[in-house]
Amino acid sequence: MSESDSFISEVTEEVRRDRLFKTFKKYIWVLVLIVIGIVGGTVYNEVSKSNKAKQARAIGDQMQAAIATSDTDALAAIANEDTPAAVLAQFQLSSVLAEAGDIDGAVAALTVITDSSSLSDVYTDLAWLKIIMLNGANMPLDERDNIFAGLVQETDPYRLLAIEQRVLQHIRDGNTDAALDDLARILADETLSQGLRNRAQQLTISLGGTLETASNG
Repeated sequence: MSESDSFISEVTEEVRRDRLFKTFKKYIWVLVLIVIGIVGGTVYNEVSKSNKAKQARAIGDQMQAAIATSDTDALAAIANEDTPAAVLAQFQLSSVLAEAGDIDGAVAALTVITDSSSLSDVYTDLAWLKIIMLNGANMPLDERDNIFAGLVQETDPYRLLAIEQRVLQHIRDGNTDAALDDLARILADETLSQGLRNRAQQLTISLGGTLETASNG
């Protein structure tokens, strides 16, 4: 390469650097804003996560204290807050009221859950099941049957527990054949837990049924 070519190359490189530097100076504020945005977003997310964790721990502590002291007012206050723990507090409120003998109050607390249009079926179906357990014997037959019809569907997570509760209602009503039919349905289910299996077998025998018949049912 000649000296003139080398000189031209160096000049061209200097011009390129000068242009790059001027461009950098011109748009450096954009880069600064981007960096601030990234750092600020990261800090905000971390602070937000930390605050949510602290809030969850605080609510958990409040709920534990309320349960330990059977403080229905505290549980009701948590249940009225717009937090994920609200529905759990509502269930706990119902349990505390039931243990105190206030069945009507317990059912009313559960009805708040069943009447909600924003909650998952996992919660509303569990609330219906607990209502049946608490007050099924005092319900009109058609109302009780409608609730059971919704709970014993194949896809319902509480299906077998609901059938067990229906067995108990059949026994109260003196309908032994219907009770044995439902017990056979429970015992034939492959997802049956050992605890429920034992209860179903004991009830089958106590009602005069046979486990062989139940297993084949």
